[in-house]
Amino acid sequence: MGFYTKLRRLAIVLAIVTMVTACSDPVIPLVAPPPEPTPVQTLSTAPEPIPGEEASEPQERGTTETTIRIAVIADGPNESLNDGESISVWQSVEAWAESINRSTKLAGREIIVERVDSAIFRHVEAIDFVCEGDFFAIVGSFAVNDADGLERLLSQDCSLPDFPANVFSLKRLYSGHTFQSNPIGAITTNAGWAKYFVETDQASSQKAATLLPELTSTVLAGERLIESATAKGFKFIHSPIYEIESDFSKETENLIQSNSQSLVWGNSGSQLTRFLTTVVEYAPEFSFEFISCGQSCYNSDWVQEVGSLGQGISTWLPHLPIEEAELNDELLRYLFFMNLTHGTDAKPTAAGIAAWSSALLFEEAVSRAVGTGSAAYRPESLTRQSVIEAAKSITFWDAAGLHGISNPAEGIPSPCFVIMTLNDGLWERTFPQRPGELNCDDDNLSVLEATADLETIEDNTLSPE
Repeated sequence: MGFYTKLRRLAIVLAIVTMVTACSDPVIPLVAPPPEPTPVQTLSTAPEPIPGEEASEPQERGTTETTIRIAVIADGPNESLNDGESISVWQSVEAWAESINRSTKLAGREIIVERVDSAIFRHVEAIDFVCEGDFFAIVGSFAVNDADGLERLLSQDCSLPDFPANVFSLKRLYSGHTFQSNPIGAITTNAGWAKYFVETDQASSQKAATLLPELTSTVLAGERLIESATAKGFKFIHSPIYEIESDFSKETENLIQSNSQSLVWGNSGSQLTRFLTTVVEYAPEFSFEFISCGQSCYNSDWVQEVGSLGQGISTWLPHLPIEEAELNDELLRYLFFMNLTHGTDAKPTAAGIAAWSSALLFEEAVSRAVGTGSAAYRPESLTRQSVIEAAKSITFWDAAGLHGISNPAEGIPSPCFVIMTLNDGLWERTFPQRPGELNCDDDNLSVLEATADLETIEDNTLSPE
């Protein structure tokens, strides 16, 4: 490594090391904020030709000779169903685009990112908008009802390459056009977290509870979570479906009567906060032996919101935590460009890291499609279909070291994970104990059987509006 390379790396580390303290505050490098970015418009149209300019050769829709336009579909903030993951994934893809546009570009082009709000119950409209608009691909998306509109997405007049941050529907994941960087909720799913709790608290893991919001997509995801955890030794004795607008009074009473000793939460952190608040009001002396929350709890806004109720809650991550960013070059890049692009408004979260990872996967697929770095490099040959075909060849992938080895082409996740536990408002590593390490045992993976085909039943989810 040359002197200037070492000096540059040292400068980056020094700029960031001061932020590695807690997830309860934005954990991002301290650099001067960039100029205000141009607001992203809600709607877009194909660019108007410039008078007097000669017409160029036809380009693939969503591209010009100098640009690639991509959409990021996400559910806007909703107090009942999410914690504003949309903000984080939108920001993360924009930060990734900034990193591309400041360097060698992608297939010789700058990336233009557009935010599209699917508002939970309007995913069909979001898909229609993107399919009819001037877009080349969907990247970094995070939407609960992501199976809605799938037929249109796959239709000949749309056929967009699709690289989501998270996938709730197995139909979407295995559609043939969808590729997730680390598909932890696939048919082969990462259940290492469940194995950990069974090994560390056998008794409480045999009396587990989980609550499922009434949306079809989240109920199915919850059923898959139950099956994968059960395969690792969990026993769920209480798993009711609750109404989205529930005040949790009835659910609290029933759960306490069930004699549940542990809680596995797979829904939004805000919902967990409301539920725990109701539990404390109903039975102040009651407590769970452990609470395991998914990646939705790894969110600085949620840590501030939950306050003392969050003490001892654990989350599992398929990548190193932000608190250890100095140990991972790609995590450093993510945080650096989040800060460069969004300044003090940046919201780095687990969902955001997943969006960044899938943007890297899109970048790799585009690069393979046009032969970047080879004698066969032909950026003018870029097409949607060539990107889809290139993505089908990516079977050994770690997002530049951001997560363990996964197989995006076949929808197989990495077995790697880390457990973090909230202590006095700070996330602390619980397992494995050594900083910078992930547990990557092959038997962390579980293959779904009973719940793998549940989505063949007609989805009758309706908007409450």
